[in-house]
Amino acid sequence: MSCATMGPTKTDLELLRAYEPILVYTEGELFFPTDIEGYLSACSLWVEEPGEGEREVVPAGQLTAERLAEAEETWPDRFQHLRFVQEASMRAEARRFRRTARPVIPKSGRLAAVGVFGRVLDVLMKFSLLIRGAVPGGVAGAAATRYRDRLDSGGATYYGRVIREGGYIALQYWFFYPMNDWRSIYGGVNDHEADWEKITVYLVESGDGGYRPQWVGASSHEYRGDDLRRSWDDPDLHRDGDHPVIYVGAGSHSHQLLPGDYLIQVDPAILRGVVRFWRNLTQRIFPATSAIVRHGIGIPFVDYARGDGVRVGPGGNRVWNQVVIDDATPWVRGYRGLWGRDTKDWFDGERAPSGPRYERDGTIRNSWADPLAWVGLQKVPPSDSAARSALRAHLHDLDGRIAEADASIVRLRDRVRRLAAARIVLGREAHSLPRAKEHDATIAELEAELAGLYRERSLLVDERDAHHQALDGAEPLRAGPTSHLKNPHLPYASGKQRTGRLVNVWVALSTPLLIISLGGMLLLGGHVVLPAMIGVVVLFAAFDAFVRRKLMPFLTGLAVLLIAVGVIAAIIAAFMANWRISLLVPIVLVVVTLLVVNVRDLLRR
Repeated sequence: MSCATMGPTKTDLELLRAYEPILVYTEGELFFPTDIEGYLSACSLWVEEPGEGEREVVPAGQLTAERLAEAEETWPDRFQHLRFVQEASMRAEARRFRRTARPVIPKSGRLAAVGVFGRVLDVLMKFSLLIRGAVPGGVAGAAATRYRDRLDSGGATYYGRVIREGGYIALQYWFFYPMNDWRSIYGGVNDHEADWEKITVYLVESGDGGYRPQWVGASSHEYRGDDLRRSWDDPDLHRDGDHPVIYVGAGSHSHQLLPGDYLIQVDPAILRGVVRFWRNLTQRIFPATSAIVRHGIGIPFVDYARGDGVRVGPGGNRVWNQVVIDDATPWVRGYRGLWGRDTKDWFDGERAPSGPRYERDGTIRNSWADPLAWVGLQKVPPSDSAARSALRAHLHDLDGRIAEADASIVRLRDRVRRLAAARIVLGREAHSLPRAKEHDATIAELEAELAGLYRERSLLVDERDAHHQALDGAEPLRAGPTSHLKNPHLPYASGKQRTGRLVNVWVALSTPLLIISLGGMLLLGGHVVLPAMIGVVVLFAAFDAFVRRKLMPFLTGLAVLLIAVGVIAAIIAAFMANWRISLLVPIVLVVVTLLVVNVRDLLRR
């Protein structure tokens, strides 16, 4: 391990090289970070003509970075996209890919990682591809052939950008892949031509004028915020000297901090409260021993980031070619279109992305404009001295608020005393008693307000004392390396595990059998349809839990659910039978409880 502090650096390129990441891939990965010049030469450029559809304006073989940068001026007010795999050669290239021997990733049983509900979501996702725009079959294989034959030189390229903002020096490393083949090759969520991913290393200036790495942020699907950021001192962050080691998902090219298989999770807002309550309840009864689903709902799509394949970076199988970019780089700034095929997918999952600077709609990416907010760093002072300076400024604000509270207390106390004196006089005569009662109400309100001011002042003083004590102490004003993490993305399996044959057969057949069974229940007719369908779902879920060795948690959850439903049904039935008795029973229970408590207290005296 080398020293984590680097002396004065003269150029952005030297900074980027000093902390460039090491990317470790899964065996069988087909695409690696690519130079855009070669990619563009293999692409055609298309524009969307209003009312006429898309048309090719630059054929494959004639596109360059310079010409791409002029696309906005040449075809203004028209949506633009590239196309890597050309229709004329797609079938032949796809056939060549199928005939090529390649390593096969041993799957970890993605369907076995989730329950029946997750597998139903899997079916719905597959059906959705029939009605939304999707990458045509054969594109992924053809893209792999084109990449291997035309673009892969045995190296790798990153596009580096240096931003100085808010006391940090953010080193952005952008990686371009010709294809995301996660769905076609690895059973993932989506495919799309072109893929931009990034890693950012956040430096701070050290006392000797050099630089010290503080944080690392690595893109992973749609995650953002604090959970995307890891401290340089985090034990889960693997490093080789001053180079962070990042594990790349097969096909998806998402970044993970630890090697292993990662289960994709969704967290719909409408179900968030129910899911959180259910998970907390089951974890209290059976403490979790698995990292499968820590939040949200697990769906059976796995990121294979096993780290058993090619290593790119210092000391690896492939070395970096560095290219520095910034806001003035022509192709970065001048092209707002998509970097691959536009499938018109409603969900955007199968559409190609835009470049490093832009979102698909042409607006500037938040991670480009504000790299600190991307990982939740705007609120984090870059150093202990900056934190102490911020705390001293906060203390100054507290002093002002305490002074304001003192002035308000004096003013309010004087007012309530004046009213109290006036109330004494008004209470002596019968004709002034109504006015005296008005003063009573006002005095009560002012006393409550005064009490609130005293409470607020005491909290402010207590906070001020705590901050003074912290400033007087030697302990750094910095949280622990993992204290900011709420739901860190962790692997659910190592990738070396194997599921049993019974499990694999069941998870493959369970969803079709469930749908067929539910359809059969509809043929029964009458009032038995709904109970029969519920019974079928419960039986399937029970057998699924048995096969996946989760029968006890399932039975416990089912028992809790039945008890809750039974209690609610009993209450409703009681109200329908006799609402007076229904109200009387809980009142009697409360009275008996109070009587027992009072008698117990009396006997203790």
